[in-house]
Amino acid sequence: MVWSIGKLRWMLQFGLCVMSLGCASVSGSFTFQIHHRFSDQVKTVLGGHGLPEMGTLEYYETLVHRDRGRRLTSNNNQTTVSFSQGNSTQEISFLHYANVTVGTPAQWFLVALDTGSDLFWLPCNCNSSCIRSMETDQGERIKLNIYDPTISTSSSKVPCNSTLCALRNRCVSPLSDCPYRIRYLSPGSRSTGVLVEDVIHMRTEEGDARDARITFGCSESQVGLFQEVAVNGIMGLAIANIAVPNMLAKAGVASNSFSMCFGLKGKGTISFGDKGSSDQLETPLSGTLSPPFYDVTITEFKVGSVTVESEFNAIFDSGTAVTWLIEPYYTAVTTNYHLQVADRRLPARVKSPFEFCYIITSATDEEKLPSISFEMQGGATYNVFNPILVFDTSDGGQVYCLAVLKEVTAGFNIIGQNFMTNYRIVHDRERMILGWKESDCNDKNGFTGPTASVKPPSLPPTLSPRGRSPSTRLSPLAASSLLILCFFSFVCL
Repeated sequence: MVWSIGKLRWMLQFGLCVMSLGCASVSGSFTFQIHHRFSDQVKTVLGGHGLPEMGTLEYYETLVHRDRGRRLTSNNNQTTVSFSQGNSTQEISFLHYANVTVGTPAQWFLVALDTGSDLFWLPCNCNSSCIRSMETDQGERIKLNIYDPTISTSSSKVPCNSTLCALRNRCVSPLSDCPYRIRYLSPGSRSTGVLVEDVIHMRTEEGDARDARITFGCSESQVGLFQEVAVNGIMGLAIANIAVPNMLAKAGVASNSFSMCFGLKGKGTISFGDKGSSDQLETPLSGTLSPPFYDVTITEFKVGSVTVESEFNAIFDSGTAVTWLIEPYYTAVTTNYHLQVADRRLPARVKSPFEFCYIITSATDEEKLPSISFEMQGGATYNVFNPILVFDTSDGGQVYCLAVLKEVTAGFNIIGQNFMTNYRIVHDRERMILGWKESDCNDKNGFTGPTASVKPPSLPPTLSPRGRSPSTRLSPLAASSLLILCFFSFVCL
């Protein structure tokens, strides 16, 4: 049989380990295009030397290894705006990044976008712990900016009597600088410093400036995985007041909502202020976790012809590559899938992170493979477009796997990027709903680099496989830890 071109393909080498990875009126929305670091659009600009091909085994090896560690149509009346650097974003070593400009004069920062944490922080007065340069594929060494509040004329410190200061018990006086500390689930990974205020520079499609004052972390120390990934900062997109979407809403530049969309080939968009469309499907956020995340209630699910009436909660997390389920839901999904597949299962001796993989033969019919769908609270159905991954074998054959993994440590279910493919997902924080609508996630303007005078050379740098000190080489295991849901928010010790 012929498998559709849109399917993701892996290169499997048998005998090798398969997996070695609130609130003002609406005045606009912010849009940035997301491109996978290994997509053709990015490679055309940055090159691809030493990087895994998208869809190959090495590519998904690293994605899964990373996940283990971390644990579109708009309404017509919406005006699309972007960062002042332009609408380009890209994924570098499995993290989605945007080129963000902050301060006066404006400086660019290559910031990781994270729906699993709240705080936006930048490297700041961090001395030897900062990563200060990256190297492009072309051998060009690019200096990374380090935020300096003494240089930015629009910068101010956040005092301990601020409502956003959570660690007041560590303050000497109400007017002392407010400290923060955020810890991630990756062992030993944390960022510490003080909170500051400054301007983030945005613009409309017509080029009109839409700047906003926001509070973020001046990170004086980044340890653990931050010596290898997200070296130039993280933009938290979760639900707390300190998160960027909420601050943009309070500044009156966007509604407290945003959407994310991911296409099959690694490109997509992220739009602040996007409340979705009238014909989207939606479900309320369940609010069962503390701190809150984008978790929903699934009332039942269907695998092929089998309906399982079992209610559970799951977090929609764009930073997780594949879907992770705890028991008994993992077994219910995978077993019912397996019982409806006619193809021969891949022998257990072949190492793979996925338990249910099958050998493709001339009798394999893609159209007959079991579908997966979820019925959400409220009755809307969420159909999964891409539950399998397809890869080639070294002997010229093909194998496909159900891309679902068993979660045994975090204790919650995660709907990962693979189950969000072909959807525009709307995170409406005002109505507290999650919306979705089928979309090909096509960008309208193509993949273009930033044009502002504060841009780095060409596009933001891609990482070289050659190590530096401090290391700029991304370890797959370290990359796996960054986007895990941060259950230690910045208020934690």
